[in-house]
Amino acid sequence: MTDPRIEAAARAICAEFMKDGKAVGAARLCTQDAFIDLARVALAAADTAAWRPMSEAPKDGTRILILKTTGRVSVALFADDDWQGDDCYCYHDPDFLTHWQPLPTPPNATPQADPGTITIPEVRNDRPIPGKEGADG
Repeated sequence: MTDPRIEAAARAICAEFMKDGKAVGAARLCTQDAFIDLARVALAAADTAAWRPMSEAPKDGTRILILKTTGRVSVALFADDDWQGDDCYCYHDPDFLTHWQPLPTPPNATPQADPGTITIPEVRNDRPIPGKEGADG
């Protein structure tokens, strides 16, 4: 499954560039301002798509961003059958929390792989194998 932020960004770029199924302003795309406009539209769409319904929130103790009906955002985790905020508040009313999204990766940190991503280690064939004769050894 593609990240919903990427799908939203792609749709926004397409909508900005396409009108009635036809590309418009191809010459306009040759400017830096045009690419900045496309990036702005794509990022706004991605930010909106990042919010997911609370029914899909992880309940394994993972800290997440939560959106409250007041429009305020907090960090919380699910523990002891309740949502517990970093602000020492327990959210007993499930309707008070509307949406969630993963915490962003901290600056200068190694990005975490998407749980659905398979990482394939690098295979190197440029070192001799002990006990092997021939081209590889």
